[in-house]
Amino acid sequence: MSAPDFRTMCTGRLRAAVASLTPHMEWSPVGLLGGLLCAFSAMLPDTRVQRGSGSMPLMLHVLLCGGTGEGKGQSWGLASAVARDANATFMAHHVINGVVGGAGLIQAVADRDGHALIVDTEYARVLRAGRRQANLSQTLRDLWDGATVATSRAKEPVQVDEPRVSVMGHITPEEFRASMSTTERDGGSYNRLLILPVTQVRWLSERDQMPAYLIPEAGEAMARAVRFGTRAGLVTLADDAYDTADIIRRDLLTKARESEGLKAFAARCNEQVRRIAALYALFDLRSQITTADLEAAAVLVTYAMESVEDITSGADAPKGKRQPLSLAEKVRARIEMHGGRATSSQILPFVGATAAEVKALPGIVVTVERSGKTGRPATVFTLPSDSPVHAEQPNEASRPQPATPERDMKRATVVRLDAYRPPKAATAGRLVEHREPLDHNPFRTLL
Repeated sequence: MSAPDFRTMCTGRLRAAVASLTPHMEWSPVGLLGGLLCAFSAMLPDTRVQRGSGSMPLMLHVLLCGGTGEGKGQSWGLASAVARDANATFMAHHVINGVVGGAGLIQAVADRDGHALIVDTEYARVLRAGRRQANLSQTLRDLWDGATVATSRAKEPVQVDEPRVSVMGHITPEEFRASMSTTERDGGSYNRLLILPVTQVRWLSERDQMPAYLIPEAGEAMARAVRFGTRAGLVTLADDAYDTADIIRRDLLTKARESEGLKAFAARCNEQVRRIAALYALFDLRSQITTADLEAAAVLVTYAMESVEDITSGADAPKGKRQPLSLAEKVRARIEMHGGRATSSQILPFVGATAAEVKALPGIVVTVERSGKTGRPATVFTLPSDSPVHAEQPNEASRPQPATPERDMKRATVVRLDAYRPPKAATAGRLVEHREPLDHNPFRTLL
């Protein structure tokens, strides 16, 4: 499933902050957006948002879902750097690293005056522990609701009234599927999580360093929003946003009821939209939610719902056994990667074979080249001239560009994995010299 452009998922100053940082990331912008929203919500302990004739807290429980090494940590690392710049005191004293049971969690929240951000990069352990400890799952649900949590210890019981706790978790799709249980889904543990997929969307050179001013700029924008949000008290709907809110609530709940796989995850989709829309308004220093805020929040929540459906639908799908590549396929891939011509040092360490084994492969042309009169001869492997080498010119989307605010705000292309896939030929864009093998020298025939 391709992700929509992140600009449709957020508004105003938060969108500008994400847009300024995105060109210097290899990972999905939605992961950074989710991290910023989670940290921002955690910094607003007493601010609430209108829901019907009542109100609810703004706290978000965000779960970044992606494969190992696919940017969950990097996305949160960048978001937390912005959050530290915005509010160093909160990030130093109100962050709980890891969840250790229901009673331990309540004690940790109480130690921080009921106001905390939980960060757990191994959230699969939390979901598994929730199946064994009913009080842990119930505690997490109560924290999202802002309801009172308490331990049942006979001596020195602990109680936290009106806790204000956000959660940032990391998990892989495989762990998420393995951790699901019918009881927890029906009990509402999953529909309080905003589950956002994180994948690699581009390759960047190590020369592409993030300008030092970007994080302080984003941090200052968040700091101003935090100062405004703590004074706002209650975020309400603008008069012209009620009809949009009704339409979004009906559409999202209808979508959830039509899908058997979404029912357990989408029961609180409307509450998620309202909280996120309120955060967008506050980031723009507004205390009223507009139609644009609601629509952007609905795009993000819809994307999260569809991603969950994709992840969970793969639980029962037959897993095809991946066939390992043959030595010939590995060698050809390395040669193509280097533009149709690769030396021994560019091939042998990566294919697990000796030079003799590679030289014996059919369809591989071997030549020996000497650099100058005294240089060591180098063995060069090429493909036959009739074998296609997939050397593609990098398109503009995959070419790293210098970051300027004007260009970032004008971008309208959808961030897609295929648009940022690296060219297979490392020498694409320049001529590749193909040397003929020695036994095809036409002058030898004359002699």
